[in-house]
Amino acid sequence: MNDDIKSDNSGSPLLELGAKYADETEVKVAELMTPERANFFGNVHGGHVLSQVDNIAYVCAARYSRLVCVTAAFDRVDFHEPIHVGELVTYIARISHVGRTSMEVEIEVHAEDITTGATRHTNSCHVTMVALKDGKPSPVPRLECRTREDKVRFIQARMRRDLSLRYRTERDAFLADVDAMDDAELDALLTRQHRLAAGS
Repeated sequence: MNDDIKSDNSGSPLLELGAKYADETEVKVAELMTPERANFFGNVHGGHVLSQVDNIAYVCAARYSRLVCVTAAFDRVDFHEPIHVGELVTYIARISHVGRTSMEVEIEVHAEDITTGATRHTNSCHVTMVALKDGKPSPVPRLECRTREDKVRFIQARMRRDLSLRYRTERDAFLADVDAMDDAELDALLTRQHRLAAGS
């Protein structure tokens, strides 16, 4: 795999304050898709793409935090188009949101037909990484957004985080309610859900 990794700007005055600019966190990796990457349909296996996404998310988060990081969640993965054997695939990652010890990494995947130069946006991914020190979550630098694109990414990432937290709260409440239901009540709830789905 070949990589073209943009370094942090060590001369930035924000770095002395424990913050980093979002537009300086970009990591770019390119990979030629060879036949051993193919699935049963002759396209590149989605599992291989996800593995590379996880790797580049780690590089992006580790370079940002200067700490070892672990994957906490694949928050969202969209497969827009298949990737074909023989195409040059480029993974572009950048930090889109930062919490106290966690970082959301946004990764875009593009496939290029080398013979024509035509490029397609094939995947969009959002991965949450957590920085560790001595095996425990460790604080990471603040994220400063100075471009319009990075400001939009940050706000969208915050929306995803809030929705995720709300889902977890509602899920836990639901599971607590289910524990108190008998089979008849659970079947009635399932029937209502089928009716709602049919009407949507």
